Amino acid sequence: MEWNRFVDKDKAYNGFVKYRKKVIDASEIGKFDEAFIDLGTKALEGDAVAQDCLAYFYSKGLPGFLKQNYDLYMSWEILAGANGNCFALDKFEFFLKFGMDVIFEKELILKQALRRGNVTQKNALYMIANLFCESMADTLKLDAQNLIKAKNEEVKFSQEVNRKYVIAMESSIPVVAEFLVS
Repeated sequence: MEWNRFVDKDKAYNGFVKYRKKVIDASEIGKFDEAFIDLGTKALEGDAVAQDCLAYFYSKGLPGFLKQNYDLYMSWEILAGANGNCFALDKFEFFLKFGMDVIFEKELILKQALRRGNVTQKNALYMIANLFCESMADTLKLDAQNLIKAKNEEVKFSQEVNRKYVIAMESSIPVVAEFLVS
């Protein structure tokens, strides 16, 4: 894993604002479908900023056009983080807090990771959050192609719906720890 794989937070934020505005403006003139398909195409092509923007729209919904869907929000946010979007990783840090705390509390893991160059003091938070997202995406078998095909149905947050994401995050702790010390 290389630091240059990451999308800088400011660049990701500015891209997010641009994509969001384009979709909202399009919805106001009756061209939501066109703009949302364009955003989805970019997300399918691996654009981590577009993936984060899709996560945003699924977290909020867009009255008259798109229903709020917690599953799709989490899935797209995890993919954006796995693809190195630093803005998405910042937003997702609260969810990852437990797993990251476990890693940061184990000084031996961090010392070895720093010594081996797997992380630096400058990039540790982003690298470790990214590793969690990559592991969670693998565990949950997240695939942009399948996410794009998902039905536009409402899925509200609930402990039951969130459980699979918590389990994926918790099961990622040993995977992240192993990567850091290998």
